[in-house]
Amino acid sequence: MIDLHCHILPGLDDGAGTLDDALDMARRAEEEGIRTIVATPHVYRESVNWKDFSIIEEKRRELEEALDVNNIKVQILCGAEVHIFHGLIEAVRKNRSSLVLNGSSYMFVEFPPNHVFAGIKKLFFNLMSEGIIPIIAHPERNSVFVQNPTLLYELVQLGALTQVNSGSFLGLYGDRAREAVFTQLDLNLVHFIGSDGHSAHSLSTRMKDAVERAGMIIGERRALALVKENPQAVIADQPLMSLEPPIPPQEKERPLRVRIPAFLRKKH
Repeated sequence: MIDLHCHILPGLDDGAGTLDDALDMARRAEEEGIRTIVATPHVYRESVNWKDFSIIEEKRRELEEALDVNNIKVQILCGAEVHIFHGLIEAVRKNRSSLVLNGSSYMFVEFPPNHVFAGIKKLFFNLMSEGIIPIIAHPERNSVFVQNPTLLYELVQLGALTQVNSGSFLGLYGDRAREAVFTQLDLNLVHFIGSDGHSAHSLSTRMKDAVERAGMIIGERRALALVKENPQAVIADQPLMSLEPPIPPQEKERPLRVRIPAFLRKKH
């Protein structure tokens, strides 16, 4: 499996605090069957203020060397989780290579948990005009997308992609996010599952469990593509080969309440 979204680089944000923490995360990932991790530290958040984005690659090399010494067979690639703001287009023009995933045309964009900017469609259009394919990070945790899945549908129709968190399938972020992630799957609005891991002790690294639960909604083959073929296309800077067309939410009888099997509603 490929984990496209993980805060594993030590000392950069609210993820791994030390190199030992990062090694513990990598060991946990290897046990899960993850062979490649894209390191995606937060950028353009108020609490993250680097003068030089080259620190991402420096930390990646440091971790890569430590993984080799400790015989942990997980590949680390560079990326970022880019907090959306009004100066994003200029930021992309200035620091593009440090913001995209593994030097590709794909870039994570992160929204505040309770807000989506009014001009988001124009901003996404402008991003795509710059050759950037935006991947919306964890839309199941954004209250606007949860309440208005049509907006998420419209952004996907425009050309955006989405990544949901493995922990959302397990109830790590509450029942609302768990229900939303199943709804978004059912509407073909999910393209990747990532851990969004911040520590080795977080349940969010349980990728296998998330894929199993996703498979109950969309089938095993399509669920596996969310952690294998689709993220592989991203890191290779290739188009996704098998995209199911998104379903307009109004075509579903109850778009916000996908029926979740009883055993999936149990606390984990």
